Amino acid sequence: MQDWDDDAEYHAAVGRSWLMVVIAVMCVLTLVGVALVGLLGVFGVSEVLSIVSG
Repeated sequence: MQDWDDDAEYHAAVGRSWLMVVIAVMCVLTLVGVALVGLLGVFGVSEVLSIVSG
């Protein structure tokens, strides 16, 4: 466990962890977007909508 001497060190670490969370979320959203575009390109809009709607 980290021994935080200074609030500035703690806040810097929290800022870095939030930055990593934001980057991870952006990567996931990008991958989902690429997958959707790929599905739309392969199957077409009507096929994807019929698959999603069941």
